[in-house]
Amino acid sequence: MSIIEDTFTLFTREMLIFKKNIGTNIARGLIFPLVFIILLGAFGSSPKNVPVALVNYDNSAASLSFINMLQSGGSIVVTSATTQAQAMSELGSGQVAAVVVIPAGFSHTLGSASVYTYLDNSQPQSAGVVSGVVQNVASHFNAQSVSGSQAAAPASGVSVVSNYAYGAGSNYESFVVGGIIIMVAAFGAMFGSGFTVISDRQLGNLKTFLTTPINKYSILLSKIAYGTVQSAFSAYIGLTIGLLYGATIAAGLLGFIELLWIILLVGLGFGALSVAMATRAKQLQTYALISQTITMPLAFLGGAFVPVTLLPAFLRPLAAVNPLTYAVNATRDIMIKGYLPIGTLVLASAILLVFAGVMVALAVFFFRDTSKQI
Repeated sequence: MSIIEDTFTLFTREMLIFKKNIGTNIARGLIFPLVFIILLGAFGSSPKNVPVALVNYDNSAASLSFINMLQSGGSIVVTSATTQAQAMSELGSGQVAAVVVIPAGFSHTLGSASVYTYLDNSQPQSAGVVSGVVQNVASHFNAQSVSGSQAAAPASGVSVVSNYAYGAGSNYESFVVGGIIIMVAAFGAMFGSGFTVISDRQLGNLKTFLTTPINKYSILLSKIAYGTVQSAFSAYIGLTIGLLYGATIAAGLLGFIELLWIILLVGLGFGALSVAMATRAKQLQTYALISQTITMPLAFLGGAFVPVTLLPAFLRPLAAVNPLTYAVNATRDIMIKGYLPIGTLVLASAILLVFAGVMVALAVFFFRDTSKQI
C-alpha cells in the first residue's frame, strides 16, 4: 500500500480508539475550557500600564499638563499619534486599548471644550481604567463627564465624550473565548498526538507497527492527523461553551469556517511538536510535564489571557515570534471585528504553516532515530 493508504488505515484505528473513549474525550474537552472561560470571564483586577494613543491638536501648556496628569498614576502609558486616523488605526489593530483626542483650542475654551475618549469595549478592564483616569484628570480642569448623546450641548467645564470603537458590537466574553479556543486547540493536539505515541510504545504496539510491511512514516503522519482532529474537536467544544456563556461570532457562518482553518493549522503544528517530544520522552509523566511547560507559556505570550499590548516590554519580542499570537489575533478579528482582513489571514496562515512544517520535519527526524532503537 502507499503511504497515504497506510496513514489512513492507522488514522482510522486512532479514531476508533477515540470513539471507544468518547465519554472521556468529551469530558476533557468540556472541563478544560469551561474552567478557564468562567475564571477569566469573572476576572476583575485592574490592569496596569494600559497603552493609550493620544492625539494633541492643541499643543499648549494646558494640554501638556493634561497629558502629564494622565500618566502620573502609572495606570496608563501614553504614546503620541500624529492624527486621529493614525490613532484609530492603532486601536483597530489592537496596538492600544484606547484613544484620547485633545482638540484644537482646548486651552482657550476650558469652559466648553471636550476631550474625546475612544474605548475598546471588548477589554472592559482596560476600558474602565482609561475612562476612570481621563475623567479623574478632567475633574482637575473643572470637568463634567457627559455621554455621547449629550456632547452637542456640554455643560461648563471639560466634557469627556466616550465612544466605543473596536469591538463595539462585541463583549469581553468574545475576547476571552477567542484566546481560549486557540489554547484549547494547542492542548488538544498535544494530548491527542503525543500521548498515543507513548501509549503505543508502552503497550508494544509501536514495535509491532514498525515490523509490519507498511511505510513507517505513515505511523508518524497518522498520529499528527489524529492530533489535528482532536485539536479541532476540543476547540469547538470550547467554542460552544463560550457561545453559551455569552460570546458571539461577529463574522457569522463564514467565521465558523475561518475559525476551523486557523484551528486546524494550530493543531497540525502542535500535533507534530507533540510527536517529536513523545519520541524522546520515556515516561508519560515526563511528557505531560514538558508539554504543559511549553504550551501554557506560549498561550500566555500569545495573548490568550491578556492582550499582548499589556505584556511587559521585555516579553513582547517573544510574543512577536510566537505562532499562537497570530492565531489568537485572527480568531479575535473573526469574533469581535466581524471580518478577517486578507493581510491578517495570509500572515497568520503563513506563520502557522511554517511552524507546522518545521515541527513535522523535527518529528520526522526524531521518529527516524527512535524507530531504529525500538
